[in-house]
Amino acid sequence: MIVSKSSTWHLADAISDCQPPSLSRDGYALVDPGAFSDAGELASLCGRMCVPINWGKDFTGLPMLIDLRQCDARQKEWLESALADDLEAQQRFPLFRPRVCGYLETLVSADVVASHLGQQMLVLPIDKSGNRSGSAALWRFFDPRVFANLCWLLDADRFAALTGPISTWLFPWFGNWFELATSPVRITGVNAAERIAGFMRIDIEVWERAQRVALVNQVLARLALPPDISWSQRASVANHIETAVAVAKDRLHWDEREDQARYAEHVVRYGLAFLTHPKLAPYWTLREAQRTPGSWADLAALLTTEEYDVLAQQAMNTVPTLPPANFSNTAALGTRDL
Repeated sequence: MIVSKSSTWHLADAISDCQPPSLSRDGYALVDPGAFSDAGELASLCGRMCVPINWGKDFTGLPMLIDLRQCDARQKEWLESALADDLEAQQRFPLFRPRVCGYLETLVSADVVASHLGQQMLVLPIDKSGNRSGSAALWRFFDPRVFANLCWLLDADRFAALTGPISTWLFPWFGNWFELATSPVRITGVNAAERIAGFMRIDIEVWERAQRVALVNQVLARLALPPDISWSQRASVANHIETAVAVAKDRLHWDEREDQARYAEHVVRYGLAFLTHPKLAPYWTLREAQRTPGSWADLAALLTTEEYDVLAQQAMNTVPTLPPANFSNTAALGTRDL
């Protein structure tokens, strides 16, 4: 996809807290058909499926774009009810799969938006030499549990290529709604050099980080941060979780995802008090040298209940003390191997 920027913008400054969108106004609702238990009402809305290039007739996993101007009052009320139910469910189950994934505003037609989103969904990891490095995948970046993390993981150019002609993108994350004010780009055609057999190229380093986002969300849910914190605060915590997950896997050689998640949770929850604990410091050295085996349970057994209590007392509030997230990083999630 060849895009032309209308202006420069910074992701860190483009996102703000907002109220859930009113679907009674114009604009587009982006929904996940697979999250609806009854697709009958959804089918009557005449939405447009966001279908990748050369896709078959199986639309499983693909989003639907609904032009709210073409919906009558009853249909809009039904969508509003689904959105409200999503919000309530997310209060109790933070990782709940939402039905209404976003509210979009743009000056282009629904057909153009649906086509653009669909064309971004097939990706193929490549290495620095431009060679294929990994399996092709369907990238469900529209899922707000994914999209919210992309806002701090992707650099501005890659993110602009995803959002394309969309000027406003509202999305939920952990029970709150946030507004992304983008700088829309002009679509001038499909660049074959950017694709391999219809798949968008994506850097392998970006793709490897992409696989951590599910764990990032899981750890965020376990930390149970205050519901009223801002997007930038939650994104900062997510950034530190992602870094800790990478350390657990690459430096401390924990292959089990649960071990990686537990390590990241403790790093963010207890900080230096955990990392520099006298009983644990020698353990980190042994793990890095691959001179001691074991899972997270083996590490946990090194500390007594009383010592964990002391860690909790020493731990500071992570939200105001963490430095800002690095909004120039890259990555993604929401994949299905093809």
